[in-house]
Amino acid sequence: MNSSTDRGLAYSKTPGIAGSDFAMGDPSSAGGNNSPDLLAALWRYRWAVILSAIAGAVIGFLVFLKMPETYESATRLMVESDQPAILDTMTGDLVGGVPSIEILESQLFSDRVVAMTFQDPRMVPFHEEFEGNVSNFISVAQKSMELESEIQDVRSAQSLVAVLRFQHTDPELAEAAVKSFSDALQKFFNERHKNSRGDLIRLISVAIEQLHPKMSELERQYRDFRRDAPLVWNADGAAINPHRERQLFLVGRRSELVEQMRQKAVLLAAVKSISGQTEDPRISLNVISQLFNIRVNLPYSSEQAAKHLEAEDTKLGQLQIDEQLVPLFIERSKLASQFGAEHPTVRDLDKELSMMKEELQRIVTEQISRVLELRAENQIELSDPAQEAQEAVDAILVAAEAEVNLVGAQINELEKQIEDEKIAAIKLAKFEQDDAGMLREIERNHELMSQLEEQMARVSLTEESGGTRVVELTAPSMAYLISPMIIKCLGIGIFLGLALGSGLSLLLEKNANTFRDPDEISEMLGAPVLTHVPFFKARPKRVKQGEEDVYQSLDNSLAVLHHPASVAAEAIRSCRTAVFFDTASIEGGKVIQVTSPLPGDGKTTVAGNLAVSIAQSGKRVLAIDGDLRRPQLTDNFVMQDQMGLTNVLNGDCDPSDACHDTPVPTLHVMPSGPIPANPAEALTLPEMGELLDLLREEYDYIVLDTPPLLVVTDPSIVASLVDGVVMTLRIRRKSKPNAKESVNILRAVGGNLLGVVINNSDESGSSDGYKGYGYYRYGHYTGRYHRRKSGDGKSHRRSNKDSKTPMVIEGRGVSMRKPRAAEVVRSEE
Repeated sequence: MNSSTDRGLAYSKTPGIAGSDFAMGDPSSAGGNNSPDLLAALWRYRWAVILSAIAGAVIGFLVFLKMPETYESATRLMVESDQPAILDTMTGDLVGGVPSIEILESQLFSDRVVAMTFQDPRMVPFHEEFEGNVSNFISVAQKSMELESEIQDVRSAQSLVAVLRFQHTDPELAEAAVKSFSDALQKFFNERHKNSRGDLIRLISVAIEQLHPKMSELERQYRDFRRDAPLVWNADGAAINPHRERQLFLVGRRSELVEQMRQKAVLLAAVKSISGQTEDPRISLNVISQLFNIRVNLPYSSEQAAKHLEAEDTKLGQLQIDEQLVPLFIERSKLASQFGAEHPTVRDLDKELSMMKEELQRIVTEQISRVLELRAENQIELSDPAQEAQEAVDAILVAAEAEVNLVGAQINELEKQIEDEKIAAIKLAKFEQDDAGMLREIERNHELMSQLEEQMARVSLTEESGGTRVVELTAPSMAYLISPMIIKCLGIGIFLGLALGSGLSLLLEKNANTFRDPDEISEMLGAPVLTHVPFFKARPKRVKQGEEDVYQSLDNSLAVLHHPASVAAEAIRSCRTAVFFDTASIEGGKVIQVTSPLPGDGKTTVAGNLAVSIAQSGKRVLAIDGDLRRPQLTDNFVMQDQMGLTNVLNGDCDPSDACHDTPVPTLHVMPSGPIPANPAEALTLPEMGELLDLLREEYDYIVLDTPPLLVVTDPSIVASLVDGVVMTLRIRRKSKPNAKESVNILRAVGGNLLGVVINNSDESGSSDGYKGYGYYRYGHYTGRYHRRKSGDGKSHRRSNKDSKTPMVIEGRGVSMRKPRAAEVVRSEE
């Protein structure tokens, strides 16, 4: 459909039942894969690929013009060794043979070979170019010279062939450099003394003699280091940081005390909980004694109570003694871990601790005895058993808290010692690093000494040989051009352009958001495709002289009337068949709404042609122009001045007065009427629903044309009043999200989407890559093919006049049908 006039038509995939999605010869329509088809995308955006390839070719050509010309000269050299390659069974290494290509390259760029090359008479004319400096020549030679072997396993060969190349912008310099380097390399190898074995032994001996004093000095330094360093060494000779070891020991001890403190804290909490849960302290004391797994006898006499108090006070005194001796115990543990349990200082400290503990116990015992005597002298009566039990519980609580506090004090003291040991260990870390470094240096020198001794033994076992020779196999070639090559530059440019164009095509394909095949439309929208439409140009019907066209006043976009044999008309008839099948399953399904996502999709023309096509099938049809903003259907049927929908809704006339006849006998049209100021509010009136219910009794089908869904709210209002909705869709850029949003709107208002009409499918296929289905142009033959049989069964050809008038199928006739109630009323009137 033409987007400017809203007059395009579509064509059907196959005439017949809608939704029969049978692709004909279109491989891209198979499957509903959402990933972009690479070949299809490249074909759709071939302009991007072609332009990128052309741009790459142009850039390649410009690079070709800008690149300097480079020439190359080459020669082939034979490198031979008098000593074959032999596998050393002791070391597993290959002995003899030709040197590796890396060694040959290093010798090729050695100072001696480069100096010989630079002084060659062939290179004298080029000294000015290098300012007479060999260093400048070496830098150029390292970039331009290349030595490549023609065989793979060079190390095990006795001879090899290598290619020597030199590339430069000056062809004369390239030829001279190859010849000079070839001669210098041959002279370098051929002038070497055949018996190089003595020189190698002498060098190894000198290295061993120089390494011995160094190793002796390193060992002496390490001995002095071990003597002066504040580290200790174990039996294996490994350095140990005593402060780190002490830190680890204290950390372990702290973990034990933390666990012990946790257990004692749990017992303390249990004692507190038990003492607070009962009013009788004797019961609490009994439970606590079972918890601590001890036996407690409650004193019932003064003498027993005195003994019990004496015992408990003795325990408390013992705990106080232990608390006072905690620092000395910690100091003793520290000295014992550092110097050992048998150290004299540790023994003296043990004696001192034993004496202090005995003396403190004696003092505590005397104090308790004196307290009891004073109590007896002053006739202090003891409390009753319950009070004594409470005092016992309190004593246990005090003792438990004292134990927890004691362990906490030990933990705090250990943490201080751990921090001190950590600081001291960090200070000794440098000595550990020095020890490890000196050991590594000594180990390296030991390994180097072992390698030199092995090499000395290996050289001593080898026989004297003539060494390695270099022979020139082919003379240096004339310098020839190697770059730039126009074919290579253009090829690389075109390849990069094609790659860039392909990536651009995939990017455009991914961002197109358009449908590519009919199956994708059905899968995404969840509705069948009723028909496909080609681009249709609304041309006036050719009328022969003397004939009268009864449809001349109607718009040319009504292809079903003006061009009934066209592909567009066949597409509309296919849509009509689909509507018949879909509405047959709906009870009272008569009202069909035609809408579209956006303007220009051709919904008005599809609505008009669909109404005409249904009317031609013998059904009584009413086409209502529900587009109260741009009433195109009213213009197509030339009813701009007639009363219409707005007049009915406003109460200006009856519905029968707004339904106007058309040249099609069974088709009536209700135009829009005057355009209101509030079109959306007008369609929400209750009169709109009442009008549709009234018209259902008069007509077999009602086709309602409404505005686009994504532009105004009018169609979503009407969708809840009709029996089915036909959505016209034109395949264009961004049509996928628009169509999906339109379907969501219809579902939100409870609309029944019968299917989708794909409009302008031919035009869309050329611009957006949409591929519809093939179509048998069946209608083109309706005016040319005729057949009749005579009584004898033979076929005869009609005259030219008869052949131009096709036979019309009228069905059973009007007289065989029952007259409708409305027709009877009108006939009586």
